[in-house]
Amino acid sequence: MRESLRSAARRVRHAGLAVMRAAGGFGRVADSQWRRRHLLILCYHGVSLQDEHEWNDQLFVTPAFLRRRLEILRDGRYTILPLADAVRRLRGDALPPRSVAITFDDGYYNFYAAAAPLLEEFGVPATNYVSTYYSAHQRPIPPVAVRYLLWRARDKELAPGTLPGLDAAASLRDPRQRERLADRLMEAPQDATRDRATQEAWLGEVAARLGIDWDGFLRSRLFHLMTAEELRDMARRGFDMQLHTHRHRTPRDKDAFCREVLENRRILEELTRRPAMHFCYPSGDVDAMFLPWLRELGVATATTTAAAGMAGAGHDPLLLPRYSDTMAQSETVFESWLAGVGHMLRSRRS
Repeated sequence: MRESLRSAARRVRHAGLAVMRAAGGFGRVADSQWRRRHLLILCYHGVSLQDEHEWNDQLFVTPAFLRRRLEILRDGRYTILPLADAVRRLRGDALPPRSVAITFDDGYYNFYAAAAPLLEEFGVPATNYVSTYYSAHQRPIPPVAVRYLLWRARDKELAPGTLPGLDAAASLRDPRQRERLADRLMEAPQDATRDRATQEAWLGEVAARLGIDWDGFLRSRLFHLMTAEELRDMARRGFDMQLHTHRHRTPRDKDAFCREVLENRRILEELTRRPAMHFCYPSGDVDAMFLPWLRELGVATATTTAAAGMAGAGHDPLLLPRYSDTMAQSETVFESWLAGVGHMLRSRRS
């Protein structure tokens, strides 16, 4: 009942947005002085190379989806700025009309293979927040890979003992059972996580038991990050590679947290020959204790997905909100956020 009520409310909101757009309301808000004093920072993660968007449409969009979003931005006369320039102009009350910045998280190989060519075609700048550990150590990110492999085998019914730690039958048709199994599987190799070869062999064994071609999976690089040379190439081509911690983690110990950022910065600056001063909180994990640590490290801005919103001049530069655009969002909802209507409605509800 509760879910059906939420679904009905979403349909009513969407219908209202469609009416407002048709009546020219989006355009009026987009051209307002209020909108000119706000910056929309878009957040994406991955661009699908195969079927990743079918597995997780919150993290992956198709190339066709991204192309359509770029067409909407172009046709809507939005000004897409490099992140650092956008924030500088925001704080100086000097944003051009309809300002937007585009960011990607994590540093996936698919940014290099699928997103960058599209962004270049449209002449659009973008920042990619890169976690450098899996860039230096080229193998699939284990928690992501495990969940995808289980989804790929979603037609299977597993007998006890089919996979390590599986002591009861499991149906991979059930998303909740897949998620519980993924958690159990990720507990199994904890002692091996410091040994890259052992962990990769373990992942290969999981794939083999599920009947998935592990060598083909590795060649696809679906869940690999960009290599050092690919990161250099992205920087040479004008893309901005910035901080996302070395291991995609945010420890509450100050020394450990600072090591994560400093190692991340060292690697990125050596590769790109550009300052790494802009940060994104991994998994949207924000804590007030991080702010003075980031300031001590000379971090100029930090973005998060903890709450959707537009950035204004009054925002702490280390707490800049973003809008996570996903395949679950219709064009009407996307355009409402570009115009500023989505932000206004969200603020009114909260």
